[in-house]
Amino acid sequence: MLLNIAKHESNVIENGVYYFSPSDYPDISEYELRNLVAFVEYEKKYNRQTEILCKDKTILALVNDTIANPERIIGKPLPEKISGCTACLQHGCLTQYVYHATDIEAAAKILSSGKLLSKTKVSGKTADELAYEKRDSLWNDPADFFEYIMFCWGNCVVGDYVIMSDAPNSEFSPGVRFYFRYKSLLQHPGHMFDGFHCIKVKEEIVLSDYLHACIVPAHYRDELKSVLYPEFASKVFFTAQDGLEIPEWSTKVYEFINKLE
Repeated sequence: MLLNIAKHESNVIENGVYYFSPSDYPDISEYELRNLVAFVEYEKKYNRQTEILCKDKTILALVNDTIANPERIIGKPLPEKISGCTACLQHGCLTQYVYHATDIEAAAKILSSGKLLSKTKVSGKTADELAYEKRDSLWNDPADFFEYIMFCWGNCVVGDYVIMSDAPNSEFSPGVRFYFRYKSLLQHPGHMFDGFHCIKVKEEIVLSDYLHACIVPAHYRDELKSVLYPEFASKVFFTAQDGLEIPEWSTKVYEFINKLE
């Protein structure tokens, strides 16, 4: 994998290249350095070498030194807010909660089975098969990514943009969000850091063990009420979109989640 560090439009992985953009370029934060260390370690786990490209020699030297001495950065406490992102109304990632977003059809299957599954587990296909199918799409992730359930920070807007990528010109209709406490997922034996997602979990999550709350757009109430498992039905909440666009919707949902016990 090629790690390209520069002032890019956004952080994205495309066709074997991780375009990494420090939020305050040319400065690079402690949290961003930790992500780069995690990325290199994750690539090693899957037997891939990481080539680093960065025209700023100061950044390149700092990144290489940190990768060579990961103990300086690993294990440091996570800030409550990671500043820098301008996509959300909070201008930063709030780290108490994470969520996985999906469409209504997938949400119905998740809520009726009581499990959140990776793409490989849902489809019955291999990671290589799924990667081949996505080779020409925006989400042409490495094959191993399909073995994991991916998460966004609790107030992030990306989840709904990913869902809308299948119909980019359609009017915004929110997906269903499955929320978890970040510290709770750290207890899951399959949790992993890849330096790109805030956290991901391999293969499956049993909702009764980890789910904090599920937020469903209110207009899907009738479709989902009949499929809910009684043991976590009290954690499913139907919330009206009220014509909000993605940033306002993300803020509304996060504020609701944050008030729950």
